[in-house]
Amino acid sequence: MMSTTVVTLMLLFNLLQDSAGDTEPQETEGLSSLFVQRDISAELKSLSDLVNQQGTTLLELKSELLKMQKENTAQETELSAMKTRLAVSEREVEYLKKENTVLENRLTASENATKNLIKENAERPKVAFSAALTDSGTVGPFSVQTQLVFKKVITNVGKAYNSNTGVFTAPVKGIYYFRFTALGYLHSNAMSVNLHKNQQTLMHIGSYNTHGYHEFISSGLTLELEVGDEIYTSLSATYKLYDNSNNSTTFTGFLLCPL
Repeated sequence: MMSTTVVTLMLLFNLLQDSAGDTEPQETEGLSSLFVQRDISAELKSLSDLVNQQGTTLLELKSELLKMQKENTAQETELSAMKTRLAVSEREVEYLKKENTVLENRLTASENATKNLIKENAERPKVAFSAALTDSGTVGPFSVQTQLVFKKVITNVGKAYNSNTGVFTAPVKGIYYFRFTALGYLHSNAMSVNLHKNQQTLMHIGSYNTHGYHEFISSGLTLELEVGDEIYTSLSATYKLYDNSNNSTTFTGFLLCPL
């Protein structure tokens, strides 16, 4: 009996051990599966959060990219406008350069012409004179036509006028201008001036004073002269002139241009 009981107990113990051995692995596998599921859920949630975050970042990048594209388009438009303005400016600069070249050429030509004129003027003979008749008052009357000698030299550039004879001698061939002015103021006085070239009388100007006040006669001629031609004036017979320190009776001549 006792032996049977012991055997029975031993069998029960073995069964319990077997039963305990079968349950423990199953429980262990269940716990492991539970932990794995929890880790996967956490990882999926983390991945989901990361994807959402990257999506937001991507939208921000797209927005920034669009903004940059707009700015780039605006900059390209501005750059194109600047290129256009630059091209216009370059054309204007080229035009101004050409215009400046033209002006420089004109200026150079003008400067050369001016230098030539200065040189020509420096080389050109200068002839001019003016002389008054006298300080002594009345001149004349004479019984014959008498050559006038204007002794008071005012100007005598070129020394072509001789104040001792009253004769102007042309130093160069050219066009000359001569002029005279004469005063007479005595009552019943006949006054005149004759202009001569060599032995030829070119002009006679006269007047008769009936009022006794100042009366003037004046005239002039432009003449073409050869070298050595002589110009002088004379007073007709029985005529009178008057002069004093006022230089009212004068003889003038000058070279207009050489030929």
